[in-house]
Amino acid sequence: MVRQYRELKSKHPGTLLFFRLGDFYELFFDDAVIGARELQITLTARHKESAEPMPMCGVPHHSAANYIAKLVRKGYRVAICEQTEAASKTKKLVRREVVRVVTPGTPIDPQLLEPKESVYLGAVCASGETVGVAFLDLSTGEFRTSQASGPDAWPRIVADIESYAPRELLFPASLGPLVRAGFANTPHTAPLPLHAPPSAAADEAAPANDVRPDIITPDVYSGATLTPVDDWAWQSDDGVALLTRQFGARSLDGYGLTGKSEAIRAAGACLRYAQETQRAGAAHISDIIYFEPLDHLVLDQITVRNLELVEAFGGAGIARSLLDVIDETVTGMGARLLRSWLLRPSIRRGEIEARQGAVAELYASHMKRDGLRNLLKEVADVERLTGRLNLGSATPRDLVALRRSLDQVPRIREILTRCSSSLLQVLNDSTDELADVRALLESAMEDDPPARVMDGGIIRNGYSTELDELRSLSRDAKQTIAALEADERARTGIGSLRIRYNNVFGYFIEVSRANATRVPEDYERRQTLANSERFTTSALKEWESKVLGAEERILQLESEIFGTICRQVAAETSRIQATARAVACLDGLASLAETAVRRRYVLPEMHDDDEIEIIHGRHPVIEVFNQEPFVPNSVYLNNSTDRLLIITGPNMGGKSTVLRQTALICILAQMGSFVPAEKVRLPMLDRVWTRVGASDDLARGRSTFMVEMTETAAILHSATPRSLVLLDEIGRGTATFDGLSIAWAVAEYLHDSSEHAAKTLFATHYHELTELAERLPGAQNYQITATEREGEVVFLHRLERGRASKSYGIEVARLAGMPPAALARAREVLQRLERYELAVFSEEETAAHLASQIERAAVAGVGSSAAGEDQALSKAAMRAGRRRLAAQSSLFDLANQKVTDKLREADPDKLTPEEAKQLLAELQKELI
Repeated sequence: MVRQYRELKSKHPGTLLFFRLGDFYELFFDDAVIGARELQITLTARHKESAEPMPMCGVPHHSAANYIAKLVRKGYRVAICEQTEAASKTKKLVRREVVRVVTPGTPIDPQLLEPKESVYLGAVCASGETVGVAFLDLSTGEFRTSQASGPDAWPRIVADIESYAPRELLFPASLGPLVRAGFANTPHTAPLPLHAPPSAAADEAAPANDVRPDIITPDVYSGATLTPVDDWAWQSDDGVALLTRQFGARSLDGYGLTGKSEAIRAAGACLRYAQETQRAGAAHISDIIYFEPLDHLVLDQITVRNLELVEAFGGAGIARSLLDVIDETVTGMGARLLRSWLLRPSIRRGEIEARQGAVAELYASHMKRDGLRNLLKEVADVERLTGRLNLGSATPRDLVALRRSLDQVPRIREILTRCSSSLLQVLNDSTDELADVRALLESAMEDDPPARVMDGGIIRNGYSTELDELRSLSRDAKQTIAALEADERARTGIGSLRIRYNNVFGYFIEVSRANATRVPEDYERRQTLANSERFTTSALKEWESKVLGAEERILQLESEIFGTICRQVAAETSRIQATARAVACLDGLASLAETAVRRRYVLPEMHDDDEIEIIHGRHPVIEVFNQEPFVPNSVYLNNSTDRLLIITGPNMGGKSTVLRQTALICILAQMGSFVPAEKVRLPMLDRVWTRVGASDDLARGRSTFMVEMTETAAILHSATPRSLVLLDEIGRGTATFDGLSIAWAVAEYLHDSSEHAAKTLFATHYHELTELAERLPGAQNYQITATEREGEVVFLHRLERGRASKSYGIEVARLAGMPPAALARAREVLQRLERYELAVFSEEETAAHLASQIERAAVAGVGSSAAGEDQALSKAAMRAGRRRLAAQSSLFDLANQKVTDKLREADPDKLTPEEAKQLLAELQKELI
């Protein structure tokens, strides 16, 4: 058995081998040590007293799925080894084979799948400056591929990888260091060219499993397990052959893959890996979609996180994301589609308006909307069910769920035939009622079968004559014996004839010795006793074989019939998938309509100009979860007179809310949704950029300010006039003088650069930046208003034109619970600082003071891609120097200068003791 284990283990390096022994899956040697540690189960050993004990641990087979799920979620790959022959049929060691390898990117078991979230296997490869990528959701058969070329190919592909967020990413083993270096540099710094030789640093940083594929420890980056695959598996010709064979096509030209060699290589590697791990052809992967890297509104991980699109800042389990607010879907496949619309909004106006038209019709008709949603509630996850069917893991209950789901389709189509929007009509035409499949399942499957085939009772009576006879034999054995006995008595005339049974001879006919001469010639003698003779007949032997093997044969026959039904249904996969996609789309549209009704959203107007006009817009998440009434605000931007909005105002006033709600409204509109506002006109955006919040990345040696500068650099390098940029408190992570200079330069650059002049919302506490509105033709000042009543600040949360005069930071500190003594001291210090004129630096002094800060910003990437950016920084520095600013280290010295001067002027010899005490008291009051 150990030799058998080692042989199977050698064929599946890099996996934990679950080795079936009776009712348990066992792990041995290093696998056992890892399994016991990760699963928190007991580690034991065989031959404990020997010099080389064999570590082992195990889990019951009936609960193994949950243990496997725990390991796979942690990034491990698990090979499942089953006994492939019955122990009763061999006297030797039973044959065992690995029947499936479960990896993070190839789950099909419900324990590893979230109903509302797609799970992608990714693959990336490169040749020269061309990078290919592919994404496969094995559970549904969704298959996409793309490639990009040029010096910015890697950042563009990484953006797609971030968007699809694969659980596992395949890459050629020889590219391991480059792939990891590319991730480490994600698009926010200069990427390592994929055609360059690996650097020494990259080699040093590369984990050992590039050269040791047998190492099991998962190599995980940003939630994706990185899996190197031998270079031979990435041949373009092999990829073409594999894909054409899978799709039953002569060429890949019809799939948009002409000349896309890197995309083909990535897709081929992805498909081969899926087939090898599942030990199946995966016939439900019947199509592939080629997309361009910029085929949708790009939302990188930073933006998705900052805007809390799919997960709130509190993490998983905190249902306060935008997706939580708008997701009213009632099917898993509809929920996954809605999520993909949100993460990858469309940039095609026709597609957006088609969705909006469908949502508008369902929004306007309560009867249509509720009728469809009630029917959709009865639809199971047909996409994943079809995947399990083709991968050989479907259960009897899956087929019943499929039948019940398809039973809703005719009634869904009845409602769609009364709809007028173009998209709903297309969905109606795309929905196949699959009457033949429903009829097959109706006639074959029991309405409430057990979960497993081996439990029996899954096939309906009347479907198989042989099965019905076997069940009858098993159920009516006594009645059959009595009938046979009566027939034989009548035929032989022996009234004492009996049919009996024992464990040695089975069924036999017993006749007394006195009647032995009267038995027919076809009787075969089995045994002679003192007072009786025992016989059998061909009919009795035939019936005996049926009865004795009935239960076993019933299970075997039901399994055979079930397999045949699965194959018959799987043959209609393309029709089932088309219907599933239509139903998922319908669920997504109905969800958006339901959200619009519940949340009082309006239909946005999409246009081809450059104006963003939002009248009384609202933050879709805050208005739901905030107990106080939400204060709506209006925003107007364009690419000429209002392309840079400088927004000032108090802390807690709502600047960040205005920024975020503007982006969320634009994203909702481009995914085809209604939006929270009174009226909205929007252009087609190509990307939303955000730089909000504070975070560090200590694992990669980056401080909070370095992260801020890195993210800002990415925006300056890549924003376009069709982008929307949200900047919140740029420069706050460093000294006031440094931060203001950088903020000034960034604002000017986004305004002035013809290539990168995006529509920008710039929230800041640097009130000096409001001067930009007087200097730049496309800049405007806005403020979040607040007022003071009876000594307390009242936040009005209203966005109005103009500049704010105060930040009310001390009032916010009071609301946060700062001790009264500290607040009092803060007010005292603030008042005294405001009394004094701070030093004014000359331009030469300013330039010298800023030299180090400019260099720090350049390290992060700000100013490194265009020659004019360094000049912009210097220009901003000079302007900032002419403001009333001083280095932070001198603020208190300057404020206390008056005290120092008075001390110098005082003549101790001329002061009386009383005058000296009075002077000392006055100076103490003025000290900071």
